[in-house]
Amino acid sequence: MTGHLADVDLGVDVAVCDPMLWPLIEVAAEVLKELDIGDVPSSLRPLHGFDRRGMLAGPAPRQLRRALLTDRTFRERVVERFVARPEVGVVLAAWTLANAAPMAAAAVECGDLALYTSALWAARPEGYAFGLGIATVLDAQRRDRQREADAGKSAAQELAALTEACRRAETARIESDTALARVEQELVRERSARRTREDDAIEAAGAAQAQVDALRTELDQARAEVAEQQSRVARASQRAHVLEDDLRRERADSRVLQARAENAESRLSQRDEHALGDAVAVARQLTVSLDALQRRIREDGPGEGPIVEIPAGRNRVRTPAPTRRTHPRLPPGVVANSPAGVEAMLATPDVVLIVDGYNVAHRAWPESTAGDQRERLGIAATALCRRLGCEVVLVFDGNGSGPRPSLRRGGVRVLFSEAGEEADEVVVREVEARPRRIPVVVASSDAWVTEHARDQGAAVVGADALVRAIRPNR
Repeated sequence: MTGHLADVDLGVDVAVCDPMLWPLIEVAAEVLKELDIGDVPSSLRPLHGFDRRGMLAGPAPRQLRRALLTDRTFRERVVERFVARPEVGVVLAAWTLANAAPMAAAAVECGDLALYTSALWAARPEGYAFGLGIATVLDAQRRDRQREADAGKSAAQELAALTEACRRAETARIESDTALARVEQELVRERSARRTREDDAIEAAGAAQAQVDALRTELDQARAEVAEQQSRVARASQRAHVLEDDLRRERADSRVLQARAENAESRLSQRDEHALGDAVAVARQLTVSLDALQRRIREDGPGEGPIVEIPAGRNRVRTPAPTRRTHPRLPPGVVANSPAGVEAMLATPDVVLIVDGYNVAHRAWPESTAGDQRERLGIAATALCRRLGCEVVLVFDGNGSGPRPSLRRGGVRVLFSEAGEEADEVVVREVEARPRRIPVVVASSDAWVTEHARDQGAAVVGADALVRAIRPNR
C-alpha cells in the first residue's frame, strides 16, 4: 500500500458518502475524545466536550470528516489507530487492483462495504480510487434495490389502504344519506319555527315602535315642562333681585328714620315720646320682617337647573409601532465595537444582550473544556447583568441528545440548540422574537450571525469586544 499520510484527493472524497466511512468516523471520534485540549484541532474544539453519542449525531460526523481532510496531524493519528484494527488489516492484506470488484461484491454480501470503503479511503493503497469507485457504484445499486423493495411494499400498503378507504367511504356514504334525510326533516321543522319567530318578531317590533312613539311624546312633554320651569325660575330670580333692591332701600329709610327719631327725642313731650317709641318698635319689627323675607327669597329663590351629564369621550391615541428596531444609546465619539461602547449600549433601558456562547467563550478561555467555558461565561454574564441591569441570553450548541430546557441563573437565561440545529440559528431567532421597541445587542464574530442579526436591526459587537468588557485585564 502507499503512504496513507499523503494529501487527500478531494475528487475521490466527494464521491464517497458519510455512511460508507462510518467505521473511520467512529475511530476519529474516539481519538478526539482522548486528545488533550491543546492537541485538538481548532475546528473540532466545540465537539471536544461531547460524549461519543454527541460526536456521532447531527453535524458532528461531517465536522470530523472535514478535519480528516484539512488537519494532517489529526488524520495521521486517526488513520494509524484505524489501520491497526485486525479487521482493517485483513481487508488491506487481501487488497489488489485485480480483485477489487470481487472484494467489493463480497463486502456487500457480508454487509462490510463501509469497512471496505473506510480501509481504502484511510490507507490509500495503490489503485484505491478504483476500489472506491466500485464501492460507490455497488452502494448506489444497493440503495436503488432497497428503494424498489420499499416502493413495492409501499404500493401494496397503498392498495390495502385504498381498499379500506373505499369500504369506509361506502359506509360513510350510507351514514351521510341517513344524516341528510334527518337534516332535511330538521330543516323543515326549523323553517316552520323560523316563520313563527319572524311573525312574533314583527309583532314585537310593532309594539316596540309604539312604545318608542309614546316615549318620544313623553320626552317632548318633559322638555316643554323643563323649558316652562326654567322660565319660571328666571322670572322668580328677577323678582328676587327687585325685592332685594326694595329691601336695601327700606333698610336705608329705616336707619334714617331711626336716626331722626333719636335726634328728636329731647324735644318731644312725654306723650310724643311714647308715640315715637311705638314707631321705632314698628320700624324694628318691619326690619325683622324684611330680614325674614330676604331669607325666604334666598331659600325659595332660583336654584340650579337640572344637571345633564354628558359622557365625555376619550380619544385614545395609539402610538404607532416603530418600523425599525430601537437602537441602543451610544455616546458621541464612542466606538460600538469596544469595551466602552459595549458598556454604554448595555446601560440602555430594556436592552437585551444575546451572546453566541462558544464563539465568545473560545476567545475568553481557549484552554478550558466546553463545560468550563460555559460555566465561566455564565458567571461573567451574571456579573455584567447585575452591574449594568441588562437582560442577558447565552446560546450554546446542543450535544445532539434532543431539546434541552432553558436555564436561568442570576437573571441570565441559557439556551441550547436542538439536535441538527446550530446555535447561530437560535441567536438570530431570539433577535427576531423581540419587539422592535426593545434594543438588542448581539455578541458574535461569526459572519453569518453578524449579517442576519443586523438584518433584524440588532447592534452587533465582536466577541473580542465583549471579552474585554467582561475580562478587562485580559
